[in-house]
Amino acid sequence: MSWSFKIGNRRRIALALGAVFLIIMLANWFVGYTMTRINDKFQSVYADRLVPALDISAMQERYYQNRLLLEEHLLSGSQPEQQRIIRMINQNEVELDSLLQKFEATYLTAKESQDLRGYQEAAETYAKVQQNILAMSQQGRKAAATAKYKQEGTQAFQELLRPLHALSQLQEQVGHELYEEADRQMKSLKVLSYLVIALAVILALLVGTLLQSSRKLKNIKPQKYHLN
Repeated sequence: MSWSFKIGNRRRIALALGAVFLIIMLANWFVGYTMTRINDKFQSVYADRLVPALDISAMQERYYQNRLLLEEHLLSGSQPEQQRIIRMINQNEVELDSLLQKFEATYLTAKESQDLRGYQEAAETYAKVQQNILAMSQQGRKAAATAKYKQEGTQAFQELLRPLHALSQLQEQVGHELYEEADRQMKSLKVLSYLVIALAVILALLVGTLLQSSRKLKNIKPQKYHLN
């Protein structure tokens, strides 16, 4: 009976150790997987939200610069000065194309893709209006160009800024959602770490109890019975 009890204890200890080892291995895999996801979230916040938000701000700045340069062109009567202004406008246009390509390469939600298409359509319309105003100004038709600038140009400019503003707001919104999701995953890791500690304590108590039982059984001396 003592021998069978010892074997039973050993099996219980082995099963307990095996179960806890399996749980710890699964917990370790889950921690590694979750940490990778959290790292991806923070990288996305930087690469797909913070940087694009700065790029959108830079795009808005270029459009405002071109708006002011267009006004300078209308007020200028010097041919060299007008050529200088056109070169600056063209340079801003090149930078806008570069910023747009950079933004398109980031991860876009469905709403961002929709607003991006709206921006591209508005940008194409505004570019045509801007070229018409410049052409009229170069031809010396300053009054007509100024009227177009104040009416059609202003409307096209406002239509252009609307999707850009929407894209800028989305960067903050989606970035905040990514941060909240990463925070929830970090909290789940804390709960998991507490669970592993609790399992370790339970295992230590279990092993200690089984060993104590084994010692007590070992100290019991078998009694000899005499048959009359």
